[in-house]
Amino acid sequence: MKLLRSAATLALALLALTSPACKHADSTKTATPSAEVGAEIPPAAEATAVVAPAAAQPELPASVEAKDLDAAERKVLIEILTEQFDPCGKSRTFMDALRAGDCAIAPKLATKIIEGLRAGEGKKQILTSLLKEIERVNTVVQLDVSKAPLLGAADAKVQVVEFSDFECPFCRRAVDPIEKMQKHYGFALYFKFFPLRHSHPNAEGAARAAWAAHQQGKFWPMHDTLFANQHALDYNSVLKYAAKVGVDLKKFEADLHSDPAGAGVAADEKAGDAAGVDGTPTFFVNGHKAETMAQVEDMVREALKAAGQPVPAPLTREDLGEAAAPAADVSAAAAPAKAAEPAVAAPPAGAPAK
Repeated sequence: MKLLRSAATLALALLALTSPACKHADSTKTATPSAEVGAEIPPAAEATAVVAPAAAQPELPASVEAKDLDAAERKVLIEILTEQFDPCGKSRTFMDALRAGDCAIAPKLATKIIEGLRAGEGKKQILTSLLKEIERVNTVVQLDVSKAPLLGAADAKVQVVEFSDFECPFCRRAVDPIEKMQKHYGFALYFKFFPLRHSHPNAEGAARAAWAAHQQGKFWPMHDTLFANQHALDYNSVLKYAAKVGVDLKKFEADLHSDPAGAGVAADEKAGDAAGVDGTPTFFVNGHKAETMAQVEDMVREALKAAGQPVPAPLTREDLGEAAAPAADVSAAAAPAKAAEPAVAAPPAGAPAK
């Protein structure tokens, strides 16, 4: 697996466009001649300051809605748009890209800048966020999905790959929205294991259990059952869930503890690390990273349009799961950092160790 970047995107490091500046140079000032003894010193000429008229600010393109910004915020917006390069990689400014109207991501990024200004962010903070967003939308990741569980048709024009953790509350909240979105838009949804062991002690065991169920064609029923019972992912409970979804329990236990199960989970983690996954859930739409349901839907719609496919009406905010998160979920956010390998969910006493 590798990250692919076009030559154009290498120019997207948010380097400021610099130009020579007019400065006051002390060396151009002439020294006052020394007065001769007895000579009359003429009165100093009254200095008359010449004030240059303030330069008019450039007009913003119609695609930029900045009417709610005050004068200082508008000034920062114009500075950013005139100092930064075209996010689509052409040799021109961000402002020129907006005026040309041929860079699809430019208006969206301009909106992101305006949102940052409205939130009271400073220029440096906005530029940092802008760089990250440009990198996200312009980086294409190749992911091997040949062994990944699939929901939908493998030949779909749009491919969504999800990196998820069965013990992550945010991943559980994403289950219904992503499945509704898959049915609505008809994309191919692939699942990748990404257990965050640092904060979720049962995550790897649950991933192995789902992998084992996948070997018997029962991944998605097991997937839904594990998320529905996220509060109880201990070994004995997982065995009950496996029996409920109808797997051969003897084979299931053998597969769960097998080296291939560990290797399968580890391979997904390695792929996620290389792709820049630092938390769950993280999605890739035709190789482009998305971290929210809104981003996923937006990118799916763009991909369908680019492929010449019909684009259904957008889903509602409720369908996307954008209602306020319960306090308990917020406090249990998935930590991006991962600790060293812990033990897999242990079998009950008396069970053979594999």
